[in-house]
Amino acid sequence: MKDSGIKIEVHLIQNFAPSNLNRDDTGQPKSATFGGFRRARISSQCSKRSTRQMWRRTNNELVGKRTKLLKTELAPKLKTSGRNDEEIGTALDTFLSQFYSKMDGDKTAVLLFVSQEELATAKELIDKHWARLAAGKELEARDERDAATALDKARTSADIALFGRMLAEQPGRNTDGACQVAHPISTHKVDMEMDFFTAMDDLNPAEEAGAGMMGVVGFNSACYYRYAVIDRDQLARNLARKTERTNGTWKQALEAKDYEEADKVIQAFLQTIVYAIPTGKQNSFAAQNLPSFGLFVKRQGGVPVSLANAFAKPVRPTKDKDDLIGMSVNVLTRHWDALRKVYGEQGVKATSCFHIEQDDNLNSLKESDKGSVENAINAIL
Repeated sequence: MKDSGIKIEVHLIQNFAPSNLNRDDTGQPKSATFGGFRRARISSQCSKRSTRQMWRRTNNELVGKRTKLLKTELAPKLKTSGRNDEEIGTALDTFLSQFYSKMDGDKTAVLLFVSQEELATAKELIDKHWARLAAGKELEARDERDAATALDKARTSADIALFGRMLAEQPGRNTDGACQVAHPISTHKVDMEMDFFTAMDDLNPAEEAGAGMMGVVGFNSACYYRYAVIDRDQLARNLARKTERTNGTWKQALEAKDYEEADKVIQAFLQTIVYAIPTGKQNSFAAQNLPSFGLFVKRQGGVPVSLANAFAKPVRPTKDKDDLIGMSVNVLTRHWDALRKVYGEQGVKATSCFHIEQDDNLNSLKESDKGSVENAINAIL
């Protein structure tokens, strides 16, 4: 893909067995009211974290570090002969306060999101200006500008380019995320359930009956609609560090190589969002269920469209032969057809889908069926 103005949408139907994938502050599965009915919900933050965790296991180069412990991370890299721990601590406190965040003890005051190359650049800058920083003095104006430019030019990680970052004390170095991720919600009404459990004490004397521990845990079983959209141009700009504007106009034009880098990340994201599953309470429930249906949409122009309103009226099986997954896919694809009839193509350039035994529920999307996840991703790219 070399054209500008491309957006890629992901629409998934995913049914989970009993689980508690994402908990609220009381330990219960998250929920939301939608269409007047209570729905199961997974936060977008949880979905994005699942993606980052899977990348960390499979391709660590894609992932930055989100932490308050930059000082702890950088300190060992600065240990050389002639430097003591006190000097290193002073240099780090001074540098991090000037370029990232005020310090709260050995932690930054806020959670920071930095790429691995940015960390390496920070280490080089501290080495370069060691004498001044170790004395507790911030860099002077010219050196400060040069250091900020060096940090900004450091290669960003794929997850920062996709999901963005905010540096509250350094707003000029914020990154606008190229990917919007919706909160997955159930296609149907849900009732939360409670599991009363006991644990036996293996060393209890035989004459002493009863459990060593008792407790309750909330759970539900839900079929979710998941949605995300990627702005390919914004992603290419974030990765190439071409995000400066003058009077609302981009200062640097995107080149073919910038789009090539963006397409690699898009492919990695599409592959991961299908397979990444939240880890909450998985040791207790093992809800390892892959999507039953996935639709990828490529648009150029028009507006991105979530299909969540397909489920404003909850899906509700009424007969023994009714299948919640199949009904959800059918409602989704019919809503897709209805939107195109009323609003037109809205820049749709291509669609591709994959599914498990949903041939009778695809409606107009039958022609977009590519048979497998890999084929569907390759077709849309």
